[in-house]
Amino acid sequence: MKPLLLSLLLLCGMSTSTWAATEALEIYFLPLSDAAAAVRSQLSANGKIAPIPSRRLLVIDDDREHINKAKALLKKLDQPTPQFTAVVEIEDMSSKIISNARASGAVRLGDLPGGWVQLALGKNSQRHNSTHLHQLRISATEPARLESGTIRSFSRETRLWLSGYGIVQANSVEMVPITSGFNVIAWPVGTDQVRVRITPWMQRLEPQVTGNHEMLIDLGTARNPATPPSPNANMRLNASPQLQNNPVIEIAGASTEVTIPLDKTVTIAASSNEAGRLGTALLAGRSTIGKRDFVIHLRVTR
Repeated sequence: MKPLLLSLLLLCGMSTSTWAATEALEIYFLPLSDAAAAVRSQLSANGKIAPIPSRRLLVIDDDREHINKAKALLKKLDQPTPQFTAVVEIEDMSSKIISNARASGAVRLGDLPGGWVQLALGKNSQRHNSTHLHQLRISATEPARLESGTIRSFSRETRLWLSGYGIVQANSVEMVPITSGFNVIAWPVGTDQVRVRITPWMQRLEPQVTGNHEMLIDLGTARNPATPPSPNANMRLNASPQLQNNPVIEIAGASTEVTIPLDKTVTIAASSNEAGRLGTALLAGRSTIGKRDFVIHLRVTR
């Protein structure tokens, strides 16, 4: 009986050591906290995990089956972030061109959020000379920013629209310099398409000046100190101005998304709502030859 009991104890000890395993996993691309959360989701109730940030390692202790599950998931997730190049061409196109194409029934592909419409115009030979080309390098899900132009607040309609965002006062007649642009985010959809989100923004360029200031009566000079003030005394300004840059304001109502094939150019136009108001504001200082529409040509490559 004793030799048999000893054999059973040795067998149990071997199975216990076989069950327990410890392994260090190196994390290459994921944030360590995200990698730890992914690994933890694959471990058993008794599994343990210890991050080592200085070496970007996760030390895990569990049975071999659960460790292998965690390693398989990490292999899928710990990949370099996809990189894209977005070519954004902004122009003002004659409304007549778009109207004629609409009449033929070959232009409108569908409405997009935020007051945009996707068009099937392609590259048109009848161009206005106001065309701006931008090229952005984008990491997936990370926004890239471009500046598209200056908003002119001449018309009352535009001033009222800008006042809703706190950029200008509706009844003000001052010419406030305002710049505008787009934040562009892209992420892969399958192997040959990309989803692109475009969010317009604007910013008042003049810094705000704050600080205490007061007017003081000059009490004298070095030659005649402590001279009592008189009706002809000079005035001095005592000020402590502080410059504060204005915040970037996103025009969330004109944000839009579109899924496009890689390496193919799509065209979207500001049609209505906030996108239409933005287009009107951006074109106010550019186009004087007939009515124009604000158009974006977008192409994304790897």
